Amino acid sequence: MLDALKFAFEILIVGALAIPWLAVLHRMFPSSSESSFDSFLSFIPKPAQDAVAIVVVVAFGYFLGSGVSRFSRDFFNDELWQPFPTENLIRDGVYYDEFCSKHLLVYKNWPLAIHLKPPPDFCPNTDKYEWCYEVNNGRFPALSMLSAEQLDHFDERVEEVFGLQESELLLEGTDKVDRLKQYFDQISVLRGAAFNGCVLFALCAFGSLGILWGWLAAHRFLRLFLLLPPGLLLYYGVHSLCLHAYDPAKNLYSDPPLAELVIVLLGALGLWVIPKAHPSISYFRICVIAAILTAISFGGWWWTEVMYDNHVIHSEPELKRDLAAAGKAGSETQTSPESNCKAAPSKPAPNAPNDKSSFPPSVNETPPEPPK
Repeated sequence: MLDALKFAFEILIVGALAIPWLAVLHRMFPSSSESSFDSFLSFIPKPAQDAVAIVVVVAFGYFLGSGVSRFSRDFFNDELWQPFPTENLIRDGVYYDEFCSKHLLVYKNWPLAIHLKPPPDFCPNTDKYEWCYEVNNGRFPALSMLSAEQLDHFDERVEEVFGLQESELLLEGTDKVDRLKQYFDQISVLRGAAFNGCVLFALCAFGSLGILWGWLAAHRFLRLFLLLPPGLLLYYGVHSLCLHAYDPAKNLYSDPPLAELVIVLLGALGLWVIPKAHPSISYFRICVIAAILTAISFGGWWWTEVMYDNHVIHSEPELKRDLAAAGKAGSETQTSPESNCKAAPSKPAPNAPNDKSSFPPSVNETPPEPPK
């Protein structure tokens, strides 16, 4: 039992974090006939009720946590939120910084390269800039300056390379990727917490509008403006859902419209909650707390995604060292990352030392030609 809980610990945490918005939703619609949890267990013999109650709670928490985890991943990785950070955009930025825009040093006196070369045609080339990569001035096209088509092609290459690198690391066993698993668990918890916070914020915002609905009982025309936020949310969700369903470039079965479905449900729930919200809860106070906790969770998830992607990238050279001999791995991986970019003209420095063991000033340094 304890081993099973340890295996699904982060899923249960995500499910537990959904309890606040479930409680708020329950209080929004008070019922005259209260049904307690014990009434559902009344048909079970009394000596076994405690054990069955624990099993039911764990099962419900795992069910709820699994659903929230899947919905939250699609919700924060949907193209609806661009240019706000999504999972793919964060990963694109990390891989672009590592392979296409940073000065990756190659030590001449080391037997192995400290960084793997990017795949062929990995970095996006553009004719708008003179250099795709330049060491001296540090000029390179920013990721935000790429066109939508270039960004889509680059995202496809990043996802393919990342999937292969991550799979290769995970096949090494859990004992060798313990830190990677810690980052992954933190991503699941923080992303689920941010999603639960968004739902709680939306419900409490609708509840606050419901309290105003009661105060404006004598102004029916002004009441209609209170229905405008959930109405716009519902319209945006339905419009996005239709575009997603009838987009010929998307496969509905491999890319389900979960984010659009969440927006539609929240908009419809807001139209139902505002006229009937129960004023027994301080919705505004909970709304502020939910906004703060959501911002903290979202920021933590964002940075943990960056750390996870960086760890995958920088673990690859260590994995290659274990798979091949030092000299062979060095000869295969020690290449300049500028092979995919237009080479900048080399300007030999005057009075440059001829000591090959000295630290190279840049990777653009061209070795002298042998005498004929």
